[in-house]
Amino acid sequence: MALKNSNSQAEILEVSRIALQNVQTNPIIKPLMEEMGYNTAKIDEGKNLLELAKEQFNTHQIIEDAKAKAYQEFEDLRLEIEAKYAKDRKKAKIVFRKEILTFKELGLKGILPKSYVKWLETVNKFYNLINTDATLLTKLETLQVTQQHVTEIISQINNLENLRANYIQSKGNMQNATKVKNAAFKSLEEWISEFYAVARIALEEEPQLLESLGKQVKS
Repeated sequence: MALKNSNSQAEILEVSRIALQNVQTNPIIKPLMEEMGYNTAKIDEGKNLLELAKEQFNTHQIIEDAKAKAYQEFEDLRLEIEAKYAKDRKKAKIVFRKEILTFKELGLKGILPKSYVKWLETVNKFYNLINTDATLLTKLETLQVTQQHVTEIISQINNLENLRANYIQSKGNMQNATKVKNAAFKSLEEWISEFYAVARIALEEEPQLLESLGKQVKS
């Protein structure tokens, strides 16, 4: 059992649960394993590791969902702003095509930066310059780039920055949760691996009983 993904970890939880439950309820297996030192106290040790792994697995799922939601909220708003800016940029290029300095100041020359930080800087500068320069705004109003429109987008940009901060934080939370979860699974795997190694010896004369502990046995 290797730590590869959430599906394999879900399988580890199920196999471990079956093994720890059936080792105490099977009348043939129980005494044989007790002779090998797997009494109630030893099995409880495994159960505690199982419960911890299960708890961390569920916590990770919750944090992963929160991260996905945070990213989606950020990305939805980013795409909305991107679409509005693309349209407003085209309008500004028409209005200021003969004003070289203004054209350059508004970032209308060349192609848009691909990195998020540079893109945001360009968009932010575009709307803030228009917002603080009545002359620019007056010229753009002929193409429906109004004060209200600019104010709304500036507000959306501020919200976008907050959503990105929230996403970055949730991303960090998930990285930490993954580390804690994998540590819990490593401890469980080590315990279960040793458990099965002992079970093979204890059930040497009845190897098919290993299947009762969740371990597949070749016929």
